[in-house]
Amino acid sequence: MAIKKLWVEEYRPSTFDEYIFQNQEQKKQFIQMVEAKEIPHLLLSGSQGTGKTSMSKMLVGLLGIDPMDILLINASKDNSVENIRERIYSFATTFALGAFKVIQLEEADMLTYNAQTALKDILEETQDTCRFIFTCNHENKIIPPIKSRLQHFHFKASPKDEVLMRAGEILVTEEIEFDMQLLEKYVSTYYPDIRKIINALQQNTVNGKLVSPTSSDDSTVDYQFEMLDLIESGDLRALRKLICANVQKEEYESVYRFLYENIHKAKKFKAQDAYETAIVTIASYLYKNGAVADPEINFAACCIELDRI
Repeated sequence: MAIKKLWVEEYRPSTFDEYIFQNQEQKKQFIQMVEAKEIPHLLLSGSQGTGKTSMSKMLVGLLGIDPMDILLINASKDNSVENIRERIYSFATTFALGAFKVIQLEEADMLTYNAQTALKDILEETQDTCRFIFTCNHENKIIPPIKSRLQHFHFKASPKDEVLMRAGEILVTEEIEFDMQLLEKYVSTYYPDIRKIINALQQNTVNGKLVSPTSSDDSTVDYQFEMLDLIESGDLRALRKLICANVQKEEYESVYRFLYENIHKAKKFKAQDAYETAIVTIASYLYKNGAVADPEINFAACCIELDRI
């Protein structure tokens, strides 16, 4: 039985022409690096699914780095001081087969403070033989002594219409039958995370047709899909229960962003005054989210206030 290919890897960009750049100056700088066959230590930041990992992998591929000269670490799983000292230091200080070694540190903002402090010394000691590519969602969690040693590129989400077009191209290439309205709903549900969109489309393709998560026995109904339905129906009480039952403490920031992107779809917020009041309310509770002791209670209060508009 053939192994099912993952669309997210199959359609990951491998050249600059395939990559959707939101900043042409960034594109010029990355092209110059590849042409010079040299990169500085890099920090690639941005929200989930905005192309940070794709850029990291693409740079390594275009530079022709030998696979033996590459170390990939996911800091959300390996973020201790011991891991930094043992795995990274031992790799960074050994002989490179090519011009230099590359350490790709995914989700670097999950590194502990002590681990980052240990990493600072390794950056200095191995700068002639090793390059680091950090990717993170929150660059403010990278300590200044490290950030100052990295060239920083911030990645913004691609416009929703471009993501929709890309998703449609993948379905057409895979010869998948789909309804445009359903595809738009998938994109709205998971935007701006392109990776999640592509994975959801593949997961919910049954017998060559894109289906709703609720209509397939083989798929799982994601709370975000339900969340969009509840926003559109204006059922904020049910929305509050759904989110509080499914969302982890660190995920609430993305929930507020989702609300901001989609609140206009609710009938009660179609009027401009109501919509603007809703946006101000969401912004207020998003601001409080970083300081409150219990984000769940904060979000519940946000839903109650929105319901009273």
